[in-house]
Amino acid sequence: MTIEFTKHPIIEAPTDEEIVLLGEADPKLLSDLHEAHEGRIRSAESDPLHYGFELEGWKHVDKFFETVNTVFVSGGNRSSKTEMGARTVVKAALENPNSEIVCFAQDNDASVRVQQRAVYNYLPPELKKKSKSTVEYLNYTFKNGFTGASFILPNGSTVYFHTYSQFIANRSKFEGLEIGSKAPKWHNIGLWLDEYLEEGDLVNTMRFRLVTRNSKMLMTFTPIDGYTPFVASFLKDAETRKTRNAELLDNEEVPFVQYSKSKDAGIVYFHSELNPFGGYERIRKELQNSSRDEVLTRAYGIPVKSMNTLFPSFNTNVHTCDKLPDITEKTHTVYQVVDPAGARNYVALWAAVDSKGYVTVLREWPDRDSYGEWAIFGDPRWKFGPASKKIGYDVQSYVDEFRMIEEELGVEVFERIGDSRYFARENEDNSDLFESFADKGMYFVPSNGADIDSGIAAIDEWMKYNQNLPVDESNRPLLSIHESCGNLIYSLLNWGHQGKRDEPLKDFVDLLRYLRMANAGMGPDYFSTTNMETTTKGRGGY
Repeated sequence: MTIEFTKHPIIEAPTDEEIVLLGEADPKLLSDLHEAHEGRIRSAESDPLHYGFELEGWKHVDKFFETVNTVFVSGGNRSSKTEMGARTVVKAALENPNSEIVCFAQDNDASVRVQQRAVYNYLPPELKKKSKSTVEYLNYTFKNGFTGASFILPNGSTVYFHTYSQFIANRSKFEGLEIGSKAPKWHNIGLWLDEYLEEGDLVNTMRFRLVTRNSKMLMTFTPIDGYTPFVASFLKDAETRKTRNAELLDNEEVPFVQYSKSKDAGIVYFHSELNPFGGYERIRKELQNSSRDEVLTRAYGIPVKSMNTLFPSFNTNVHTCDKLPDITEKTHTVYQVVDPAGARNYVALWAAVDSKGYVTVLREWPDRDSYGEWAIFGDPRWKFGPASKKIGYDVQSYVDEFRMIEEELGVEVFERIGDSRYFARENEDNSDLFESFADKGMYFVPSNGADIDSGIAAIDEWMKYNQNLPVDESNRPLLSIHESCGNLIYSLLNWGHQGKRDEPLKDFVDLLRYLRMANAGMGPDYFSTTNMETTTKGRGGY
């Protein structure tokens, strides 16, 4: 009789040769080895909480929960984030008596089919029996999930399942909850948000429910369709603490573990290849001809674009740079764009275009590093940040500020473009900003009056490149932005053309739009030194 060992991605079985040799030498030992092997697999399947396998990413989540109250997990396809979330909830409910744990999913189908099923799978076998005792209540079917969308364990812990639409419809339902445990013996988990795509209102409400029992929040997210501003608020300025080689990206180092200083939160990226149960070889095959962005999101869980942005081609790994080009009058033509505002600071960009039409945005003002954020994500709308707070500059002060920046950059501006509507507004003395700046020796021309949508489409054309091929000298976008232009970059990542809701993000996008639509919509020109000698005066430069 031939003994067959079940194949398993983690538990190794003896080779065919070893089975034959052992069977001949000691049949009983072979039989015992087979039973131990099969028994280990059965135990892991019937009771994954106690006998399952802890994957590498899970260990980092647990480690973070020792020091922070929020952990954000962004996972690739089949990367085990749902299983990890379910294991974490069940273990917290069992280890921490009288816990109140709330789980949120996108809709009822996702809650029953994905979240509740995963949680049920991690319950120990003895608890999966239907129970309706005085303390304990648990009734589950694969079709409908847990009766009452909740269950109660013998130790008094209760787990509730809700959807985001339920919160939107009746947020008062969640007031007064005290989630977590008063006497935790393990991570005091109180909230699990899966695929949260809203704008943060729920989190802002629930985090005060976490405070009473000092409990913790787990968020799991799949960035396939991009990320929301709320997600971006966790990822921005994150400190990378651990990287891994990305096999599908020629072993490029990609983030694995990060820390969000602004949120005091842990971030773990679940890479698909680290889940031996997820069918990675098939994922690997499917992605072999995919773009870099798709590989990053689907295999490594790394978000590369905003879900709401109007610039889906924009990628900080491609469109930003950490070095400025060597600029001379012979190699580049330099432009400045300014958009004034009465109640806020003016905003400005400097950009250089070379003889081949490649445009580099050199500097912004007010810059993010010196003045802070121009726009801050809020709920339900974006808010103007510290950089927008008016510092009381008059025209001469702006002229001095702009000249100082140009001296630092070592450039001379060929043409200055001002927002045509605001620059043309008359002052009390019947002058406008064109005249006021000209009186100080700084000459502006009006911006192109093309509609916003045309400008957005034109900017998007600047950003295009073949995403299926490596970026090199022959395959690169026309637009590059220096990394110091943080407010412009942040606006491009998040502006969604939603009117008043994201108005603060629009100002820096407008600057880039005015630049792109210069020269009757053809974009900024490069002028050689010879051409400049004959055209500079007429264009109002310098």
